[in-house]
Amino acid sequence: MATMNFFTSELKKIADLCEFVGEPKYVGRACVFRLSDDVTGKMEFMTEGIADHYSALKLTLFNRKEGVIDTQRIKLEDVIGNIRVGGDIRKPHIWIDRNPEWYGFKPTDAHYNALAQAADDYLEMFVEPQMNEGMGMGM
Repeated sequence: MATMNFFTSELKKIADLCEFVGEPKYVGRACVFRLSDDVTGKMEFMTEGIADHYSALKLTLFNRKEGVIDTQRIKLEDVIGNIRVGGDIRKPHIWIDRNPEWYGFKPTDAHYNALAQAADDYLEMFVEPQMNEGMGMGM
């Protein structure tokens, strides 16, 4: 396995907690995964207008034959909340000065769990429902 960079290492912490991320592969700064036989997903951190400030988690879903199905941006502050850095309140983000790192804090297990749950809440809407024997087509 290739050495993981900071971004893929952080994505792995989230993907490992996701119920719907199957067979993840880490390429560049992204996590590519299988959602179903026909649907592949990509998870990556993204900026929101400030260069080198990665403040959102972006999920993109692809159908093998039809291309992009949907894209969702999950703001880290909406899931984690704002953080205190010194005397200031800041939006959580990864930043790149010389090397990428979380700005002013280190996420806890609860933060990673919350991000995984937010990703799963979105991905669940695209998972094929399992047909049970007891289910039928009602009239």
